[in-house]
Amino acid sequence: MKFSSPEHALKWAYETISRPIVKISSVNDMREASRAGGSSGNGELTAHDRHAQAALILALCERVLPTLHMAYVRIQFGREAAGSDILAHHLAANFGTGVHSRRSIDQIIRAYCGERIGLREIRASLRCGMLKAASLRNRSYDALDAIHAQAMDRLRMEMEARGLLGTVSGARM
Repeated sequence: MKFSSPEHALKWAYETISRPIVKISSVNDMREASRAGGSSGNGELTAHDRHAQAALILALCERVLPTLHMAYVRIQFGREAAGSDILAHHLAANFGTGVHSRRSIDQIIRAYCGERIGLREIRASLRCGMLKAASLRNRSYDALDAIHAQAMDRLRMEMEARGLLGTVSGARM
């Protein structure tokens, strides 16, 4: 399967891994296909093949990305909390001294990933003024944007070398 970008491949891989391989309706479809005397020979990947390819994409990420970038990928695309500690430490180091509120850093990360968390909530957990909170949030977003760009550049090179990127044919998001 070819993907249009590393982002597309990661979204597809995490979405595929999160779905079960066999559903009840799939079992019924297989029974009907075997009764009819055929199988799906139209070139489509089976559920097992899709899961295997998704696992290969995630293994490629684990192999080529540094720990910080892999933590970002897990949070942004996989919605896993596993990388939260590493990203929080990185952002706290960018904040400087005096601002080490774990809750507020987690809120900033979750807001960056699309969760609806307003600046007022972040400001309240930071216990600072709106300008300071906005400045810290914007600096965090800039740092996360840089991590995203670095990770996607590295993945793009690796995926192109392995023939995973190209024109998308028949792929659904």
